[in-house]
Order: sequence, then structure tokens, then C-alpha cells
Amino acid sequence: MERLLNVSQTSIAQALAADYFCIYYVDTESDKFVEYSASPEFKSLGLPDAGDDFISFSRERFEKLVHEEDRKFFLDTFTKENIVRSLNAHGYFTMTFRLLMEGVPTYVHMKVTRMIEKEVRHAVIGISSVDEQMRQQAELRQAEAQRLTYSRVAQALAGDFFSIYVVDLDTDHFHVYSSTQEFDTLKVEKSGEDFFGVSQKNMNRIICPDDRDRFMGIFTREKVLSIVERDGSFTMKYRLMFGETPVWVSMKATLLDDKDGRHLIVGTNNIDAQMRREQEYKQRMADAKTSAKNDFLANMSHDIRTPMNAIVGYTNIAREHIGDPAAVRESLDKIRSASHFLLSLINDVLDISKIESGKMQLSPAPCDLAAVFRRIEDITSLQARQKALNIRYHRESVRHFRVLADELRLEQVLINIISNAIKYTPEGKDVTLIAEELDAADGGKHRYRFIVRDTGVGIGEDYLPHIFDSFTREQRTTINRVQGSGLGLAITASIVELMGGTISVKSKLGEGSEFTVELEMQSAGDEETGGAAEPDDGCAELAGKRILVVEDNDVNAEIACMVLEQYGMEADRAENGRAAVETLREKPAGDFDGILMDIQMPVMNGFEATGAIRAFDKSIPIIAMSANAYTEDVKACLDAGMNAHLAKPFQPEELLRLLRRYLGAQGGERNG
Repeated sequence: MERLLNVSQTSIAQALAADYFCIYYVDTESDKFVEYSASPEFKSLGLPDAGDDFISFSRERFEKLVHEEDRKFFLDTFTKENIVRSLNAHGYFTMTFRLLMEGVPTYVHMKVTRMIEKEVRHAVIGISSVDEQMRQQAELRQAEAQRLTYSRVAQALAGDFFSIYVVDLDTDHFHVYSSTQEFDTLKVEKSGEDFFGVSQKNMNRIICPDDRDRFMGIFTREKVLSIVERDGSFTMKYRLMFGETPVWVSMKATLLDDKDGRHLIVGTNNIDAQMRREQEYKQRMADAKTSAKNDFLANMSHDIRTPMNAIVGYTNIAREHIGDPAAVRESLDKIRSASHFLLSLINDVLDISKIESGKMQLSPAPCDLAAVFRRIEDITSLQARQKALNIRYHRESVRHFRVLADELRLEQVLINIISNAIKYTPEGKDVTLIAEELDAADGGKHRYRFIVRDTGVGIGEDYLPHIFDSFTREQRTTINRVQGSGLGLAITASIVELMGGTISVKSKLGEGSEFTVELEMQSAGDEETGGAAEPDDGCAELAGKRILVVEDNDVNAEIACMVLEQYGMEADRAENGRAAVETLREKPAGDFDGILMDIQMPVMNGFEATGAIRAFDKSIPIIAMSANAYTEDVKACLDAGMNAHLAKPFQPEELLRLLRRYLGAQGGERNG
């Protein structure tokens, strides 16, 4: 003990000083200070080891060394008044802040202690590093905050689940994390071993019988873990039996792999209300679709029977007045008009079928907008005259007429909209088509706007959002028996979308409607003028041409032969593809000038016959004449070696145009 008491105070002070960056000794009466000890790190800061007025020195020098986020705190706290107040009250003053040691923020702790020796007052100021402790405390606080956050989140989420199980995948031990009173009524184990085996046993008792086999086949340890590791989670929906009531639930399993091991978190929640809403919605949609199709079929039944009644009726009238040319001609004109309307209904149904199956395609080619406008005006002006309407056409602002476009579909869009306007505009009112060319687009494209404006009955606000839906017509039109499939505008909107354009409508009931279509079309190198009218070369150049009609249907063959003979051509018939091939082999080369080829025939179809003919005659023009009129059907004909395709029922003018192209003076295209 005596030896311990003989240890000098200097030795003790030196031992304690080793734990400090630095120690200052300050005379509290004169404010003079001297450095008692300092570590090499502290020395590197370049601070003086003695001086006057320690407080001012510290505030001035330390301000530059204190981390900027702690600077205000340091200056506000390290004042003589605060230090004296704390010393008087507690005998010490402390504060913690960050110093920049070689540019690195380091937590330090400053402690000021008062000493009294022989009536002289001094203060010892020590600064020590507490960086490691502070960082450990920060990490602990952050970990605790995260733990609390995760705990609260887990508790909040658990409220949405019937049950949550935690399964230790290394031991197969499981326990319930949370469960509702409703889940507890199922009386299943809340802890134990072999989670998947226990679950299968329980599910065999509580699952809806209709879902049992599916669940048992999927919910095995191997399959669930395989799906979780592949997709990140496993989910399935099934029904649990609560008494006699099946309730839809959704199970989700996720893998938690961390320092505590590999655990499977399995949550089950009640989705019965959601599933019932979805089923009710699907049923409403199905009912609405069924209702729309039933309405469509009812309208179509009426609309098909109307022209058929005219065709049958005027056929009988013509037969009864066979000796009266005027009555026969009038009947035939009305039969022709009714058949055109019937064909338009059939075309609408076929088009909407192509659109819904994704089979409708565009066939862009160079075309003359001036010619397109003329044909549209010819067709729609006749419709307008028949209803005693005023129809006007404005296209003065169009400068570029030669474009790449699907001419047929462009005409279909505009004729559909104009015909619709004519249909719903009363006698004496107005319909207007405005074609405008807008500012040029990029990439050599021209921009056009087509406006169809009428002063007709208008469209109700309730129906306006459905104007482009399939199988729909406004209720007022069905009552008023306005004819039509209810598909025209749906087809029009789909074609416009396929062409990369936009279509819109605005309307006011009782005042009329305005449809606007905007399209971009690639330039085909036109001049800034409308094209001249297409010349009508007549049919003189076809007189004497000999055509082989390959057709298995007697009526179709007779019509085709009569049309050809009407224009001075000779027509022979082959009843199927094989008969056509044999006829051509027996005749000398050049005996026939062209072939009209049906596609669907017995013995040998049109494709097979064309292939056989092309094996010995590569130049004779072959024109497909078929009821198969989809884009892929046309392509298949051309790929088989045919020159062109004509859809049934055909217009004589279209047949003659093709024959003039391939058999007339332009016969150089025979191989095209």
C-alpha cells in the first residue's frame, strides 16, 4: 500500500493523458493557456501550444476545423458564459462535436474541469476521440429504428391476412405469426413440424372439393420452393369451406434468406369480396356482349330480309311483266340496288371479323387522290339525290394528289362516314365533305384532314362514347328502322387506326354531327395538281379474246360466261382444276388468251391447277375469281402464280378493267 501511495501525481496525470487527443491548462483569471499534452494527430492540425484568451482562440481556430453541420452548435455552445455557468453548477462542462482530422469527420468529446490550487483558479480542458463509440451508437439507433419500422409494417400488413406462417426451411418447424378469429374457426395447427404435410392434411378437410385436386397437386415443398426460387414468390387462389360457405382466399409465399436462416413466409388473405366483384363484372360484360350481339343479330335479320324481300319481290314482278321492258328494267334496277345493300351488309360482317381476328391488313400502293375523290363523289352524290339532300364537296386546299395509300380502304373510310351522314340526315338538309391538306409532315409525308359535316338528327350524349363500338346502333335508329349493320363506324375507326390516323366526332342532338379524320400519307412524287380523269378505253380491244372459265358452280360459271360474251369475248368452261389443266394441254399454245380461276373446287383446287399450268405455260394471264377475299387469300393467289384477284360477287366493270390490263394493249403485264 505504501508503494502505491508513493506513485507521483505526475505519473498518474501522464497515464490519464494518454486517452486524450490533447489537454490544455488554462488560468481562469488571466485566460492564458498552455498545452499540457497532444497526440501526433492533434499536432497535425497546426494549433499553437500556448497563448492568451483560450475562449477566443478556440472559437476562432476551431470554427474552421469543426464539421460544417456542427459549426453553429459549437459556436452557440462554446462560450465563456456557458462554461462558467456549467462549472458553477456541476463542476464540469462537456460537449461533443465533429472535427475534421485530415479531412475526415471525427467525433470528439471536450471536457472542462475546474481546479483550485493555493488560491489560484485553473481549468483543465481535455479533448478525446469518441468516434468509434458514436458510430456504434448511431448504428444501434438505426438498427433499432429499422427493427421498430419493420415490426410496425409487419403488424400493419398482418391485419390484411387471414393468417401468416413462418416456416424454418432448415428444420421444417413452423409457427403462426398472426391469425384472425375467422381463421381460428378452421381449427388448424398453429405450430409444429412438417408444414407442407400438415397443410395437405388440413386442406383435405377444409378446402372446397372443387379445388382440392388442384391444390394437392401444386402445394408440395418441392414445387413451391422451385417456383419461389424462380419467380421470387408463389401465389395461388382457392376456396376454403367455412361451414357450408366457400370463401375465396389467396395464398402468397415468399422466401426470407438472411443471417437468421432461410424462412418461408406464407400469408393467406380473404379475397372473396374481390372475386365476387370480378365475377359480377365479367358476367355483366358477358351479358352486355350477348345483348349487343343479340341486338345485332335481330337488326341483321331485319336488314338482310329487307333487301332479300325486294330481290324476291321484284324478281317475281319482272317475271310477271316479261313483255313490258320498262317494268322489267325498273324491277332490275331495284333488284340491283337491293343486292348492293345486301352485299354491303355482308362485307361489314366480314370486315369486322377480319379486324377482331387481326387479319385485316393494308395494301398501300401509288394512288391518285383526285381519282379517289371523283369516285367518292359519284357514289355519294347518287345516294344524296335519292334522298333529296344537298351535298357539297370542297377540296380546294389539297395540293398533293399522288400518295402511297390503300386506295380501297381510304374510299371505304370516307364513303362509310358520308353514307352514314346521308342515312341520318332528313330530306332537304345538308351534307358536306371537306378535304384539307395540312402542313407537311416529316419523312416526305403529306398530312390531310377530312371533315364530314351534316345537319341531320345528331347523336345523343349517352350514345356518343359508343359511336365506334361494334354491334351497336343508337336506340332511336332501331325504332325508326334505319337500316345498317351497326358495324360501319367501328370498321371505319379500326381502318383509320390501322392507317396510323385519328378519327373524332362531335355532335348535338337535333342539329347534326361532324366527323373528322386526320391521316398522314407518304408522297408518291406527285405534281401539285389533281390528276386527269382516268380514260375509258372501252372494250373493243377485248373483242374476240378467248377466255377459259374454271368454275364448279353452274350459276357462277353461266354469269361469268354471259358477261364475257356480252363484251364480245368467247368463253369456254372447265368444271374443276384438273379439267382446266387437261383442256390447256390438249389445245395448242396461245389458243386461250386468259383464265378466270375459281379457288375452292373439287378434284383439283385453283392453287393446284395454277401450279400445274405454270409448269408448262408461264405467260398466260390467270385471274383468281373467288369468294375468298381476305388479304392473305389475295396474297396466296399471287404466290401461287396468278396475276390478279377478283372477289365474288364481282362487278363487270372491275372484271373488264383487269382483262384490259392483262389481255389488252397493255398485255406486256401478263407476267406481272
